[in-house]
Amino acid sequence: MLTEYLSWRWSLLVNTPIAITAVLLAIPFVRESKAEGHPQYDIAGAITATAGLVSLVYGFTRAAPKAFTDSAHWTDGTTLACFGFSALMLVSFFVIENRVTNPLVPMRILLNRNRGAAYLISLIVGIGLFAMFLFLGLYLQVVQGYSPIRAGFAFLPFSVGIIAGAGVASQLLPKVGPKPLMVPGLIAGALGLFWLSRLEPGSSYAVHILPAMILISLGMAFNFIPVSSVALHGIGRQDAGVGSALINTSQQVGGAVGTALLNTVAVAATTAYLTSHDTIGAASVAAGLTAGYTRSFAVGGVMLLIAAVVTAFMLTIGKDAVREDDEAPLAHVG
Repeated sequence: MLTEYLSWRWSLLVNTPIAITAVLLAIPFVRESKAEGHPQYDIAGAITATAGLVSLVYGFTRAAPKAFTDSAHWTDGTTLACFGFSALMLVSFFVIENRVTNPLVPMRILLNRNRGAAYLISLIVGIGLFAMFLFLGLYLQVVQGYSPIRAGFAFLPFSVGIIAGAGVASQLLPKVGPKPLMVPGLIAGALGLFWLSRLEPGSSYAVHILPAMILISLGMAFNFIPVSSVALHGIGRQDAGVGSALINTSQQVGGAVGTALLNTVAVAATTAYLTSHDTIGAASVAAGLTAGYTRSFAVGGVMLLIAAVVTAFMLTIGKDAVREDDEAPLAHVG
């Protein structure tokens, strides 16, 4: 509604009064807490992690074709330099985390098999899923001609599916454990993305988009609830903050990397389609854009299948993923 009736800039500005309200409520209601001992800031870890991730995302962005007549730039010097610098910074980050007294990310958290698997799964899901919102929104508005508000309403079933699926997953988790929920959920999400990869410029919303969206949302609900429980199962009180932050950070990092990567994949597919056609008109441009979007959906589906494999082989925790003594850390996720 903001985009259609005011300006897209309001999508950013609307956060300001919300943030101010949060600050005003935090002053009287948030209780102070301090870490024990003599903690120090891990400046070197923060710098190397940030530099490595920024360089990785920028490298994927640089690799994308710059025009429909251009080709991908995976082997360009700048792209390779970004990837090389990213690898150097990320390796340095883990070296630093193993040596400093107060690491930004204590390795004892990541080296726990189930907890590390949960963070890895969240990362992969972020790579495969987050770009779906971007490309499906573009498909609806650019190719199908939806207005911003109509496209927004078109996404509402996804939210309904997440809410409904989360309610079911939270009831089943203590009874069956995380793996029997996560593996089918991730496979369902992958099938939904593969369904979207079959879209054409004139595909029907009710027949082709809505069923896929519901399938993805239900599948992701069966992943989000259990993976949060696994990530914080048995974690010490001193690590609860880091553990809950990492589950969100891994998703956001995956989303940033995935958006950059799948955007490059989509642009390359669109470029390849248009260069294979002698004439470029409105119909061919729509078909070319759709070819790019659907290619990204297919790659996203593959990523969710990889997450399902990781879940099947790395998770060893059962019904004890949710216990009474885990309720306090789990509450921290909310």
